[in-house]
Amino acid sequence: MSEKLGNNIKGIKDKNRALILKLIAINKNISRVDISRLTGLSKMGISNIVSELIRENMIEEKESYTNGGTVSEENGYIFGRPPIMLSISEKSPCICGMLIKRGLCEVIISDISGKIYDKVVYKYENEITEKELYDILINAFFQIKNKTNKDIIAIGISSIGPVNSKAGIILNPPFFYNIENVEITKMMEEGTSIPTFLINDANAAALAEKLYGIGNNYNNFVYLHIMNGIGAGFILEGQLYGGEIGQSGEIGHTSINFSGPKCICGNTGCLELYANIERMNENISELRHIYSSSILNEDRKFTWIEIIDAANSNDYFAIHILDDFCKYISYALVDVLNMLDISCIITGYDSNLDGDILEKMLIRHVSSSILYSKYRNIDIIRSKFLGDAPLIGAVAFISDLIFNLNIKI
Repeated sequence: MSEKLGNNIKGIKDKNRALILKLIAINKNISRVDISRLTGLSKMGISNIVSELIRENMIEEKESYTNGGTVSEENGYIFGRPPIMLSISEKSPCICGMLIKRGLCEVIISDISGKIYDKVVYKYENEITEKELYDILINAFFQIKNKTNKDIIAIGISSIGPVNSKAGIILNPPFFYNIENVEITKMMEEGTSIPTFLINDANAAALAEKLYGIGNNYNNFVYLHIMNGIGAGFILEGQLYGGEIGQSGEIGHTSINFSGPKCICGNTGCLELYANIERMNENISELRHIYSSSILNEDRKFTWIEIIDAANSNDYFAIHILDDFCKYISYALVDVLNMLDISCIITGYDSNLDGDILEKMLIRHVSSSILYSKYRNIDIIRSKFLGDAPLIGAVAFISDLIFNLNIKI
């Protein structure tokens, strides 16, 4: 049977409703006139949908006093009256977002605009089983659910990969305590009676940037995810590219040395074999005697945060170590940028200090190799969410499904 592409009147209204809801969610405060300008919809059509959303407690309106009533009637306002701004209602239903990492699970409650109301963090040091992972998530869910009187639309789970997002299965993440083939969405739906969806953490982070962050200004970008491994999320023509099963972006397992060592994934010379915290510490140990005044001149292993913070504090030894790390990453990035013709990269990683030394290093390495660098600027920008984009992306994933009418509210 061929796919039905037509829309009846109700279908068109549903699309317009979802579009207006999305604009209100991602812009935080927006007027009816702004919505008309951005969508081309009639004022009457917008007014009808807005009134409906207000009645359903999805959105609320407030007078804006920032303009002091100086906006003229030709812009859609009555002269002397502050514009009425629209935002997501405090009474609106919420989304539960979950993040699964090695050694850490986080659970949040948020509205569709990305506003977080509550958060639970569970750290673990020892190996866990599939059941123990489930118990952590289900207990955190009810802990956070019992503290709110808001309805929960759906649960979004952002997880280390590889995952089968469409089937809701965590496949076989490397070094994840032999946990594999976990039907996590089925388990959570049975335990909560709430629709649950799974997404790769780098893809989730890319969606967080597209809906709520810097990526809103770009139609195409790569989100570079630097955590325990290296991943990437792709926004192409304004949409997340997830691949056949939602597992695109495994940039850490692209080969940068065809004669290199065998990787756990089965490939040879993978990026993650060269750009990782263990190799950084090996380099520190070998070169420590040269940089006697460095804060890294201690006989111990350093964390990623310690190294990146030292580099942002202009520690020359840390800068040298980080530059070597960025050089390897640039090999993979150049291939991606040349293949997709993208000129924006958003980086996400943890640190305690502000700074953009990593981004400056990547720009230098990438610009010296990419085909079109002479004709186009390459933007490499740090995420405003720092290392939290994958968690916020669990909420963004559900919001995106709502805005695309895959979840109805």
